[in-house]
Amino acid sequence: MTLDEHLKKLASGDDSDFDGFYLATKKTVYHIALGVLRERSLAEDAMQSTYMKIVANAEKYRAGSHAMAWIGRIARNEALNLRKKRAREISVDETEHAALFGTARPQDYGLLTDVARRTLSEGEFTVLMLAAADGYKRREIAAMLGVPLPTVTWRYHRALAKMRDALEGGEE
Repeated sequence: MTLDEHLKKLASGDDSDFDGFYLATKKTVYHIALGVLRERSLAEDAMQSTYMKIVANAEKYRAGSHAMAWIGRIARNEALNLRKKRAREISVDETEHAALFGTARPQDYGLLTDVARRTLSEGEFTVLMLAAADGYKRREIAAMLGVPLPTVTWRYHRALAKMRDALEGGEE
């Protein structure tokens, strides 16, 4: 089933195949949110509000347009809204208190992702994750994020260079 078909079902109030829709989009939504928020738990919160917003606004999606770009923009906006909301709160680094937060080296984070989170800017991290981890082409990423293709290409190459420098410099 295509994303357009999933969204059409959601727009009609039929959420029987929401699990299929979620499985098809969760990695992309997560990486976009994580790129903005830089914290796993906040990215998961943004994912939840993203899917709630998608279900509530599925009828506003124009069938035949780029569904993943529409979903990606919602994810980015939800993450930005959450970041703005959390800006007034005191932040505690979960890596310093891993046992307290239950985040002692989670399975979905490896050395490279940890280095990328510490080294790259929000835009670079998001582009790298969408390209390398999710396998999207740069023009698809440009559509999802609403930025020009040359910007995506620049961020991708800059992210690779920064990662190379960080890894050659012995960062762990």
